[in-house]
Amino acid sequence: MLFVLFVLRLHAQENLTLADAVSIALKNNYSILISKNEMQMDANNNTVGNAGMLPSLDVSAAGTKSNNNTKQSYSSGLEVDRKNVPSSNLNGGAALNWTIFDGFKMFATKGRFAELQSKGELSLKIEIENMIAKVISSYFAVVQYRDLLKADQSAIDIYEERVRISDTKFNIGSSSKLELLQAKVDLNAQRSAQLKDKTSLNNSKISLNQLLARSLDTDFVAADSIVITYNPVLSDLRKSIFTQNNSLLSAQKDVSIASYSLKELEADQYPKIGIGASYNYSRVNNTVGLILLNQNAGLNYGFTISWNIFNGFTTNTKIKNAKLDYENYTLRLSDVKSQVESDVLQAFENFEDAIEVLKLEEDNLLLAKENVSVALERFRIGNSTPLELKEAQKSLDDAQNRTISSRYNAKLAETELMRLNGELVK
Repeated sequence: MLFVLFVLRLHAQENLTLADAVSIALKNNYSILISKNEMQMDANNNTVGNAGMLPSLDVSAAGTKSNNNTKQSYSSGLEVDRKNVPSSNLNGGAALNWTIFDGFKMFATKGRFAELQSKGELSLKIEIENMIAKVISSYFAVVQYRDLLKADQSAIDIYEERVRISDTKFNIGSSSKLELLQAKVDLNAQRSAQLKDKTSLNNSKISLNQLLARSLDTDFVAADSIVITYNPVLSDLRKSIFTQNNSLLSAQKDVSIASYSLKELEADQYPKIGIGASYNYSRVNNTVGLILLNQNAGLNYGFTISWNIFNGFTTNTKIKNAKLDYENYTLRLSDVKSQVESDVLQAFENFEDAIEVLKLEEDNLLLAKENVSVALERFRIGNSTPLELKEAQKSLDDAQNRTISSRYNAKLAETELMRLNGELVK
């Protein structure tokens, strides 16, 4: 029964790949969903009608009926005195108004809306690439602790073999009990380290589940391993970041938006010309009075010209401030360019160093494995002391931990460099 329960638990665990994790995050993460809605709002605003390029058409209609007590005296001497006199009033109309010139403000507004939509798309990409970077970091943290647990088990196997050898030597009288006890102490210490890594693995799974916006106790097995595939060239990076770094592209959009905002304000210095047409209908029915029926219907059309000559220099002040705002965004763009280039240079150095460290640690791990294998065999036949074997074991433990940690750090450095170069989101 215990075996069946164990098998069922294994089958209940989800095999989660990095691609699956990213897909779930893109679907569920609240920050991304909010950014998608904000991008859609920017897209909704980007229309010619919202920019003021299209005419407006208003239709209205009204009708009333009434019953009144009417008393009238005319100069001719005629007297009218009637009760509950019915009357009706019906009117309707349609009015078309179209601004055909506003100092080209409508075109500047349309351009600003287009840039805002483009910036919204970039903001979503930035949000997505930041989320992907977090998912990669969190996912491979799980992989790191998974690999550490495997390394712990490999080390425990060696410690258990050392205990068996020490126990055999003690039983045949070729070593003291002190040697056996020390071997058991070291074995328990390694098992304690394994339990700590198991706790860290569970905590890293919780963190990843939180990023994926799903139940925190969802159990899974990280199916991927840490593989470094990125092979950038610094000279190419220093060119591509100016066309691919999303933060830099977003800063460029800010400059363009500020430019259109300035044009919108400058348009207020020009006259505005509009055309309009309307069709109106009205009909009034009276039972008594001089006019029993009054009906009008007809088309009206014309144009309007308006030009603000003086408004207390308010427009000039707004234009001056808009120019300063444009200058500030230009300065920020230069600052972002410098910062991005600095970040890329540092990230590239970190990545190259991480790769070199990983290669050294992988070579050192092979040596440490061979060293502990030789030391264990020498200990088995009595040609080495427990201290020599313990040192070899510690060297192997340290080499395994450093290699796993170096591989994870190299992956983080790779991810950051790809993010800066806009290659996490295409």
